[in-house]
Amino acid sequence: MSKKPKKTEEPFSPEQLDRLENKGDKQVANQRQKEGIFQRFNAKRDAKDLAKQVKWKRISGITLIVLVLVLLLLWIISWLLTTIGDLVITVDSGAAKHGITISDRAPGVDDGSGSGATTKLSANMVNEVTNITYDWLPATLDLEWDGSHNGKNYLAYTFYLTNNGKELLNYQSQLKAVRSAKDADEAVRVMVYRNAEPEVFAKENRDGSAFEKIYKKVIPEGYKPPESLTPPEEQIQNKELVDHTDEEIVIQPFVDPETVFNTNIEGLEPGQTDKYTIVMWIEGEDPECLDDIREGYVKLMWFFNIEDEEL
Repeated sequence: MSKKPKKTEEPFSPEQLDRLENKGDKQVANQRQKEGIFQRFNAKRDAKDLAKQVKWKRISGITLIVLVLVLLLLWIISWLLTTIGDLVITVDSGAAKHGITISDRAPGVDDGSGSGATTKLSANMVNEVTNITYDWLPATLDLEWDGSHNGKNYLAYTFYLTNNGKELLNYQSQLKAVRSAKDADEAVRVMVYRNAEPEVFAKENRDGSAFEKIYKKVIPEGYKPPESLTPPEEQIQNKELVDHTDEEIVIQPFVDPETVFNTNIEGLEPGQTDKYTIVMWIEGEDPECLDDIREGYVKLMWFFNIEDEEL
């Protein structure tokens, strides 16, 4: 039996070794190239994702800031509408061109704190109002301070309208209840003195009942107007009844649900001044003065314009 010859391993020739090494190098290079492309693709994709995230964060941040600013603006507007003065008085541009001005100081009086001749005034609001009655109001409201001189539970404001033009003027005076809450205007009373003559206005009672009867009050004997031009910060509520005359003040109904009155004033001479005092309170004798109107409010706007011109 013959024996198979043993296989002998032939050594690599230099050429074969070079080819093998080159082949390995190419495989490694190809693998590395593939890995590099993949890594660059991932890096590029990650960069795009990161850029998108940054962009959305910026947009979200800007949107949030805008929303906060809008909410803040709405809150400021709401605050202005409900708390900056229960009364605003304005002279329209037509009346102003004819020389009509208003001031919270009498002509010739200026202590440095008054508004001077202007076309817009705003009264101080009254906080924590509860109902009172006409009899509790001072008889001297038209003789006290100029500007705001509110008492406990009532608004009082005195101002002057002057014809600074060169012609006789007829003007319109219109008071509107432009804003109210919880039907507080149903029980409100508005008293207006024009040159010391008072008129009182109220909304008609829903039940059809008549208004209460009120009478002009007697000025206390020896009364002297306050020397100071600035009213005290807090006035004591006087619940003592004052003397009345026999002259009744007939309470007039509002012209409509939003208009307190609309009056024509004739014959204001050049240089002549009309003095106005307005008083507003919640009347406890009104049948609409119920617990439901607690924390309500009424905002008034008083307009002056020249007769036959639009407001």
